[in-house]
Amino acid sequence: MSDDRIILDWRNVYESGPWADRWDYSIALYGIIHFSDDEILCLGKAHGETSTVRRRWNADDKHERGWSRIEKERGIYNHRFFVGEFRMPEGQRLTRELVGDIESLLIKQLRPWANRQNTKSRGYTRPGMVICCQGHWPFRPRVFHDA
Repeated sequence: MSDDRIILDWRNVYESGPWADRWDYSIALYGIIHFSDDEILCLGKAHGETSTVRRRWNADDKHERGWSRIEKERGIYNHRFFVGEFRMPEGQRLTRELVGDIESLLIKQLRPWANRQNTKSRGYTRPGMVICCQGHWPFRPRVFHDA
């Protein structure tokens, strides 16, 4: 694997047990995945000291625009929750803008059902950026290239 790839190490998280500490991550991506079909329903980000994965999960806007839509419109009440931890190439900083760019690249290419922004175009790119998803990532592709 090339040293300039940004790694996202995805883990299935629960309230307790292995990987439960990821609920408290303040810089991460998260995904809601259909329990049996491995369909990604929603992809989001936590990006700052006041925005942990748990806070995003409990946020009113997520319940109104995301979680309740998944239940009402799709009839899905059971799901898996994944959190992706960033592993950056040596010397590269993980900024709030970069987290947003990575999230939008994955949304554009994966087209999660509940995401509405960035599904058709992003308006900006980071040519040469390569994201490699590993760990419990259940989808193909596992590597994403920005053009």
